[in-house]
Parts: sequence; C-alpha cells; structure tokens
Amino acid sequence: MKKNQSLWIWKGLVPHCLRGQELALALLLREKPLTAAQLCAALTDKGMKADRKSLSKTLAALERLEVVSVENGAYLCTNKKLAEYPADYTEDQLLDLVGMTQNTLHGQSFFSGTGTPPMSVSSRGSSGV
Repeated sequence: MKKNQSLWIWKGLVPHCLRGQELALALLLREKPLTAAQLCAALTDKGMKADRKSLSKTLAALERLEVVSVENGAYLCTNKKLAEYPADYTEDQLLDLVGMTQNTLHGQSFFSGTGTPPMSVSSRGSSGV
C-alpha cells in the first residue's frame, strides 16, 4: 500500500500542497515544539549540514500558512488536518527527511548529503547487491 507523500491544506480560498521538507517539518513539530536553533543542532548531530536560511524560509512559510505557530521562539504544529494525518515515522526518520530535502533545484528537492540516503528513510529492503 502506498503512503501519502503530500497533504493539501487550505488558507482561506487558496489551496497549498505540503510535501517534502514542509510536510516532514510539520510532522516533526506536531509532537514536540522546537526552535530553529534546536532543529539545526539536531540535523548537525545527525551528521547533516543544516542550511539555516532554507530552514528559516520553510518555517516562515509554514507560519504564514497557519500550519505552525510560534510560542516563546519555539515552533509547534497547530493545524487540525495535520493532527489527524496518519504518519508512522519516527523523529529520526523525520529529521533525515528534513535534512535530505532542504535543498531544491527549480522547485524539486534533491539529496545533498554524502553518499547514499540514510537507511532509516529507505522504504525498500536491500537491493540484493
């Protein structure tokens, strides 16, 4: 069974599709409020280069869409539709997804790490090689 990889939300009459880094960030902030500095530190602890500018832009966009709110500098997902979104990702998997999708080229996310993506994100077993 294929998992949903995006989620449509509405801000007034305007629809917006959450996917990639936006969706992973929103799901991560659903459980635990984090500041931008804490998110960057968590990515750095996992061995990924944290792009503060990209992360700040994504968080600001999520705040404008009323997906997250800021309280005392910490971001928390407050969207009702995301609260009901069925996602069985761990915090480590969501951090991996945020780290891997923080760079885009012509609107398409691409992996910016070294080598291959982390195994915690892989949806398939070994390739047999």
